[in-house]
Amino acid sequence: MRTPPIPSRNWSGGHRWSPEHVLTPRTEDEVVAGIALARRQKLPLRMIGGGHSFTPLAATDGISMSLDRYRGLVRADARTGLVTLRGGTRLWEVAELLAPHDLALPVMGDIDRQSIAGAVQTGTHGTGARFTGFAGMVRALRLVLADGSIVDTSPLQDPDLFEAARLGLGTIGVVLEATLACVPRYRLELVEAIEPLEAVARSFLADSSIVDHHEFFWFPRTSRATVRTSRRVVQETPRHRPHPAAEALQQEVLGNGAWELMCRGAALVPGLSRPAAEIASRVFAGPRVVDDSAAVFVAPRRVRFHESEWAIPASRFRAAFAALRARFEQEDVRVTFPIEVRRAAADDVWLSTAYGRDTVYLAAHRYHAEEAGPYLLMIQRTLEPFGARPHWGKRHWLGKRELSALYPRFEDFHAVREAADPDGRLLTGYLRHLLG
Repeated sequence: MRTPPIPSRNWSGGHRWSPEHVLTPRTEDEVVAGIALARRQKLPLRMIGGGHSFTPLAATDGISMSLDRYRGLVRADARTGLVTLRGGTRLWEVAELLAPHDLALPVMGDIDRQSIAGAVQTGTHGTGARFTGFAGMVRALRLVLADGSIVDTSPLQDPDLFEAARLGLGTIGVVLEATLACVPRYRLELVEAIEPLEAVARSFLADSSIVDHHEFFWFPRTSRATVRTSRRVVQETPRHRPHPAAEALQQEVLGNGAWELMCRGAALVPGLSRPAAEIASRVFAGPRVVDDSAAVFVAPRRVRFHESEWAIPASRFRAAFAALRARFEQEDVRVTFPIEVRRAAADDVWLSTAYGRDTVYLAAHRYHAEEAGPYLLMIQRTLEPFGARPHWGKRHWLGKRELSALYPRFEDFHAVREAADPDGRLLTGYLRHLLG
């Protein structure tokens, strides 16, 4: 008997879909069988990790496949730092898996709910002028291609396939395993401070060139920024955290509970957005912390939102940020969530937002219960003149014509994708819009 389509949604609730089949394979053979089912029934197959993409990258009315039952550490070499993880492994699991080998990820973002395959395939990144995103850490991949074949690929083994698959949006093949370049375990000392926005923006490039991990948050149309500075220290450095009750008050009561109420109130009464942002801009900073890297990089994010993020050449940051501030004033923008500003090193991943250039990221958010489109589209249009590339997993309104002009290796990627999946079994209408 045919079962009805199964409703699915992404984390923000911005996209909902109903696949014909939902598969959760536990072995390579079961992944191959899922591919065979897609070919036999002529259905598109899409992978879903943590569902943290704000675009419909994982949406399909065909077959949805999750590797949640195919996760864990395959191997780790403390001498080389090379670590192989199964594709479904969630980021929050990685630190514990690597600890016995005295290894850690070089950098992380502030959310760790994603799968490692999803983080690699969408270009997830953290902050730090010397560090690439996850795709730049990849040294080898094990894939199931659309014809059901299993291949291992690296810079020395089918290099073009490797370069395309490092950040392939799930259109090159199913990522069974990813081998990443990791580093010896370390701790981070995090200091947060509220500082005048003008000075923070003026010194951001210089400061982020010196500090290991540097970023700031700006609540639009306020005059201050919350600066987060993290310095790497040796693993033996004593931990330092606030009292558990104080930390719970800061992170859960204020950072999530009270923030949810403020956002909900502003969604109902838009006039409250400015006062809410003004209050938040004065209390957003937390206490000094020293702890294992993963425990410092990641912060609890329970208030749901929609997000758009743009990568611009670092050399154009100050002009782009000034343009954004001016546009906010012109449009009388009222929004509760802050703009987040981060930095990452240039890499050579074909579809990476940091391909070939030192990059600054500007991320805009809007509460999930509010209409986000007009605000996020305004961000896009303001930053487009600065060569802005959209984060693949976050909202934007660009298609193949615009994207192919932003990525020098776009046509090379397209050629590899066509060869790997000539029938388009791993594509959807949305992906054809992006990639052709």
